[in-house]
Amino acid sequence: MSTKLRIAVSLLAAALLAACQGSGSSGNNTSTTSTNASPAANSPNPSGTSPTTPASGQTMTTQSSLVLVPSGTHSLGFYLRDPWTGALIDRGYVPTGQGPDAVAVSAGRFVYVANGKNGTVSAYAWDSQSDMLSSLGPDITSGPGTASLAVVGTNLYALNAGNDTVSAFAIGTNGTLTLIGTITPSATLTSLVAGQGALYGLAANGITTFSAGSGLPAATGTTALTGVVAGAADGAGNLYVLTSGGVYGFTAASGGTLSLQNTQALPSGLTPVSVTVVGNGLAVTGDASGGIETAYYPASGGTISGPSGTPILGRGTATAITASPGGHYVFVSNGSRADLLAYALSSSGSGSTLTLSAVLRTRLTPAATLSVPVTVTMQSQTLYVVNQSTTTIAAYPIQSGGTLGTPATAYTCNACTTNIADQGPSAAAIAADGLHLYASDWAEAGPGDVTTFAMTTANGPLGAPSSIAAGESPMGIAVDPSDRYLYVANSHYDDTTGQSTGGTIDAYSLNQGMPSPLSTGYSTQVYGNYPMLLAIDPTGRFLYSAEFAGSLVDAFAIDPDTGLLTPAGGTLASSAAPTGTGPWTIVIGPSGRHLYVSDNGNGGSQTSGVVSMFSINAQNGTLTSDNGVDTTGLQPLGLVMGPRGRRLYVAMQSGALDVFVRQDPQSATSTWGYTPTVISGNFTNAYGLTLSADGKTLYVLDDCTAPNYNNGSIQAISIPAFSAMTAAGYTTVGQYSTQACTVQAVAAGGFD
Repeated sequence: MSTKLRIAVSLLAAALLAACQGSGSSGNNTSTTSTNASPAANSPNPSGTSPTTPASGQTMTTQSSLVLVPSGTHSLGFYLRDPWTGALIDRGYVPTGQGPDAVAVSAGRFVYVANGKNGTVSAYAWDSQSDMLSSLGPDITSGPGTASLAVVGTNLYALNAGNDTVSAFAIGTNGTLTLIGTITPSATLTSLVAGQGALYGLAANGITTFSAGSGLPAATGTTALTGVVAGAADGAGNLYVLTSGGVYGFTAASGGTLSLQNTQALPSGLTPVSVTVVGNGLAVTGDASGGIETAYYPASGGTISGPSGTPILGRGTATAITASPGGHYVFVSNGSRADLLAYALSSSGSGSTLTLSAVLRTRLTPAATLSVPVTVTMQSQTLYVVNQSTTTIAAYPIQSGGTLGTPATAYTCNACTTNIADQGPSAAAIAADGLHLYASDWAEAGPGDVTTFAMTTANGPLGAPSSIAAGESPMGIAVDPSDRYLYVANSHYDDTTGQSTGGTIDAYSLNQGMPSPLSTGYSTQVYGNYPMLLAIDPTGRFLYSAEFAGSLVDAFAIDPDTGLLTPAGGTLASSAAPTGTGPWTIVIGPSGRHLYVSDNGNGGSQTSGVVSMFSINAQNGTLTSDNGVDTTGLQPLGLVMGPRGRRLYVAMQSGALDVFVRQDPQSATSTWGYTPTVISGNFTNAYGLTLSADGKTLYVLDDCTAPNYNNGSIQAISIPAFSAMTAAGYTTVGQYSTQACTVQAVAAGGFD
């Protein structure tokens, strides 16, 4: 009998080896629930109902909102509202030029970023089929200190603060840019605002109006105004200007000529930063003594009313503000805390008010933000099941109500020996584009493989496998959100001694989805022993590894240019956070601010298991303990979080399944309820968990035990609404024999 599989029966007898048995029980948070989802930033659509799930093998298009956030890490992060769950999802990032400072969109699908440090503009296209951004080619030169962008008609205008010029570009039908020419305005401009057939240049002491949209801009008039900070125009062409002393409303005649309507004072003590049009009014954000302060002003036809309600406070410093296309949400980029604050705009008897809806982690120093409507393609749902004992990946179509259809099976282990119980896939991860699945192929006391399956359609049937060599006894596997790098944990299990001899994490670059080892320094030593499962934070900046034998979690920083790993705290020792005994599955919360670990060795308790909880340092990725919660059963393994961050599911080898809840997903990890809801079910050895992409069905992997290791099963459990949640509300809708030792299930669909 395989030592590895024997240990799965008795983790306490030989815990190290058992770790590889369950290596894939929802190990990569980016794969567990299709993507890294945040707490809900808006309802699925204005009517409050989510679009139907497409049938197996089919797709559907629907409307969503895209939030763009350029940051100081020369990258453009982008977030999508999930029409199924209402959650705002971090979809990853694309590289930009140096010092991205501003962003603009043309025709609802072409995205442009101003790169201030190298005076260029980066151009991208939104692909509504893959729901991703793709580069339109090399950055194009604009001028020194490119600081602001505006689109009028088929022209892009770029303000170059380094030489006080404005460059004009023609936007091609494919989104590419062609330089038309450059003008030098009479005033020193600080930003540009697009109007209807007009371009407004804001300066510290006034506004210059330009005719625009058909080539080089031409100045047509000026409006004196002191202390100008920022501006925004509504769909009717009215211009609202934020100054150090208040907010001003203007109507615009044909050609952009401005007429002042009125002004309103700012909240006391506010240093204004940015303004946006939202709903039937304006949202103004800035910095006050207590941090970020954001206020809502009703406005119509260029006339502004006084602030509605009390300004809402947030920690940090504001850099920009934008509104969702439907006018129901406001997003504020938080420069000092690397956050994106989402506020819901709701009406009440006393007027419209803002309330905090979500906080998402961004890349460092977010400089701007912009939200636009986009068309997205929602893929049908698939459950990819890792069967170790039969060396297969089975693709189950997820049907109506979360039930599973007949699977299509593909083999991973092309070079397995006849003793296949000693080899086979341990974990799997899916690329953000949904077109590649990666599996780590275990080998006892020897080098394993990394196997890639290409798919002709996103989340479809698996193609022929292609394998490359991995390190010793590979386990966890993770893909970074940009689909540029792949990481594999090598446990270095020694079959002779039954122990781990350290461990490494190997880094691979991805070229059109196919991995190859990074040229130098691609293998990184871990601090503890027996690296198990991996997780990458939603921003793609940090990677975490559960060290099963070391009872700790290692934190690594990911170099965005090379993909190489370095200890997040500077040294391996300072980057390691202690956990309970035998850490197994790692889950990063939807906001990217907290990390959760199932501790399989019970943390010294004889009556319960432990889930350790940590806060993630936004600056360097190191972890600070937030204690944890006790489970109702022993040996917790599987771990997965709901898309809105309010439910934490824990599966235990003792056969129990717990659901911990919290009312406020923005609060600290310590606010989880300590008494879980216990889901009843026919569980023998529940250790693997995953959620369907629409968040409506929980899949439990069960019963990979001796003497017959091919007796695994999958149970599908329907999830009740949060407001109606009881133990009885979790209903089993299907149970499926895998006829294998099943170690992981990865759900995909929707944006994937």
